[in-house]
Amino acid sequence: MAPKKWLLFFKNDPSNWLWVLFGLAAVVMTMRNILLPSGDAYTHYNNYIIFKNSFSHWWDVKNLYLAYPSEQYDLFKYAPVFAMFFGAFAAVPDWLGLGLWNLLNVWVLVYAVKKIPLPESKTILIMGILLLQETITATINSQSNALIAGLLILGWLSLEKNNWWKAALFISLTVFIKLFGVVFFALFLLYPKWWKGIIPAISICLVLLIIPAISGGIDGLIMQYKGYMHLLANDHGEFVKYSVMGWLKSWFGIQPNKNSIVLIGLLLQIIAGVLMLFNSSKIKTFHKALYAGSWMIWMVIFNHMAESATFVIAVAGVLIWFFYSNTSKWWRMLLLIGVIAFTCFGPSDIYPRDLRIKIVEIWQLKVFPCILVWLACMAEIMGISIPLAQRKNS
Repeated sequence: MAPKKWLLFFKNDPSNWLWVLFGLAAVVMTMRNILLPSGDAYTHYNNYIIFKNSFSHWWDVKNLYLAYPSEQYDLFKYAPVFAMFFGAFAAVPDWLGLGLWNLLNVWVLVYAVKKIPLPESKTILIMGILLLQETITATINSQSNALIAGLLILGWLSLEKNNWWKAALFISLTVFIKLFGVVFFALFLLYPKWWKGIIPAISICLVLLIIPAISGGIDGLIMQYKGYMHLLANDHGEFVKYSVMGWLKSWFGIQPNKNSIVLIGLLLQIIAGVLMLFNSSKIKTFHKALYAGSWMIWMVIFNHMAESATFVIAVAGVLIWFFYSNTSKWWRMLLLIGVIAFTCFGPSDIYPRDLRIKIVEIWQLKVFPCILVWLACMAEIMGISIPLAQRKNS
């Protein structure tokens, strides 16, 4: 592309700078993790090593969900199909595979953000910049969360265009990366003729479920899913990270049953959706945007094992709420400042180490601003829906 065309590429659409910003972030984080000396037997990109090793374990029909301390720290916690697909990265040297993996994550998110129908390109640019710090946190950990956030956004936008196959594909891919993406299928019910999405969703999920049988056959696949189910069933200890449960324990010294808290949050999400369904003829695009954003926040704040790198999903949901909400601008700004100051930058070096530990771990301020936004989102959805229901029934 000639220099003049490059200039026009950015001048005509300022949001195109996001490709550069996020790509540069991915490259820098890759170089940092590859070049930084390791003080122990493991690398600074251990999550990538887990993903890479999962492919060879899958191919050799080894149990994906056992510990392999001589190869990696921690367990593989994704579906078998993820291990299979990761062969595309495992086949090349670590420096290249890690770089490509990080670029895939950030650029899928950029692609999704640029597709959001906001009024101006500059607004998209601002949204992306606000999401950059949390994306860096996910990338420095070689995590898949930026990819998941992008796929969820693309799933929502596909529903807006009544493209059931694309919506089912994007959401199904998140389910087979991290299981909690399954709740996003609830969005289908808000769209006319939602039943058209059933066959695409079932078909794609079945393919993703069965295709790892390429290695090991059906017996090998059953062995892998038994390991996966055992892993999930035993992931409910007393330990909590950055979540509603962690916040309750930190602020009030109470530790209620985690399943009960998740159920309460799930019921509130369902009630909001049901209220919208009763008024489907009057529900606008921004109502559905708020509901999509609320689910993205919900997936993180009600996950008792949510890590700092997971919050790119929640912050993407927060930004959807911010740009689509009809509540007071100053109220939205106040909540967003809290999210940026503590959720996004809480774990960063702008705070001294001792204060950083207090903000993120002791005071649970990593999650608290997202809890406030989720509650505001629920209140707005219900405040929109309940009056409509009353008028309809009067």
